[in-house]
Amino acid sequence: MLQPNLIWAQTDAAFAPAARIDQSSLSGLVDNPVIQSFDLSPDGKTISVLVTAGSQIGAPLWLVTEDIAAKRVISSRGLGGKANVIANFPPQVLYSNDQRFLAVQDSAKIRVFDASTLELLRTISGSSSQPGLVPLYVLGASNSDVFVCAFAPLPQPNYSLHTTPVQLEIVDISSGKQLGEWTSEDVPQSVSPDGDLIAVSSSQVQRGVFPLNVFDVHGKKVAELTGGFSFRKNVDQAKPLGRVKGQFVGKQEILLTPDENTDRTGHPSGDGLQLVNIKENEVEVRQTVKPQNYGPKGTIANSADHRTVLVISWYVSAWDLRHEWALPASSPDVLVFGRSAKGLSLEATFPIHGPGLLADWSPRVSSDGSVIAIAQDGDITVLAKNLGSRPQ
Repeated sequence: MLQPNLIWAQTDAAFAPAARIDQSSLSGLVDNPVIQSFDLSPDGKTISVLVTAGSQIGAPLWLVTEDIAAKRVISSRGLGGKANVIANFPPQVLYSNDQRFLAVQDSAKIRVFDASTLELLRTISGSSSQPGLVPLYVLGASNSDVFVCAFAPLPQPNYSLHTTPVQLEIVDISSGKQLGEWTSEDVPQSVSPDGDLIAVSSSQVQRGVFPLNVFDVHGKKVAELTGGFSFRKNVDQAKPLGRVKGQFVGKQEILLTPDENTDRTGHPSGDGLQLVNIKENEVEVRQTVKPQNYGPKGTIANSADHRTVLVISWYVSAWDLRHEWALPASSPDVLVFGRSAKGLSLEATFPIHGPGLLADWSPRVSSDGSVIAIAQDGDITVLAKNLGSRPQ
């Protein structure tokens, strides 16, 4: 399963390749398997993937779980017609925090399966008062069974920077109980570990940037976050050029980053990360981190124990971005930060060689930060932390 010809010379010694999930392990089940989405189990021992039989329209969709160490399929289930990618919203498969459930969003419905047997337990639907809504996105809390599900009318392709109004359903997927329902200005970005706070882009532009708002499960606004990010003064400050992206890394702590968008000079709205704490409707800046040659992509992931944070960086100089005809060959990097009482510190960096065909190539990380899964050349590479690599 592990392809020895992959270039790992640049991989930081803190992590080593452990497995490769690709056609070799899936072709026995599905003809010409194409991975559409994946998730790493909280214990870091299994991978769950959504796979289609080929790339033709209407190709059957399969849900498959694999044992990483044994390099074998544990369970599989046919899900019917092919998952639809709607306006940049790819299909999703997500483990619940306790690893008992798998949630699958295929742009037609959201289904909850038993993670061991793949038995269908329930389907999560949009508001009965608004028929015709389709699921666009699903988020799961890292320390509870709370899932945030976003529904909207079928969106039309829109390649400008914009927000997407959605109806949010906050659900305990273990019971199917609805905890909250409200209309949001955009698709949610992150949910707090206990599932009681949700981060969503605001549609009110500030200095060329969509800020990030935080709400409780009932839609009450708790905070507005800008990260201090903004574009240069020579741009239309009322025109959206980028957005603040954020990931909960604690019950009330969010790590903020600019997204990948730049102005006409090739500069993003910021060149670093900001760790903030929300307490009693006040925002406290805990730490500002500026990695060398940081090229923000707006992608952050973190472990459930809050000790490991992954950030995607893809640095291209402003000059190169202004002269697209001269763009150099490059690839994104995964920055691995360790987190302690002293704050964030960079522990490892390794490249992603060609994210490939996967629409969502955000990295996944186990609950204790010891295992990372990344999209690589259309398949999935699993890396494991070397023992003793983390300083005490």
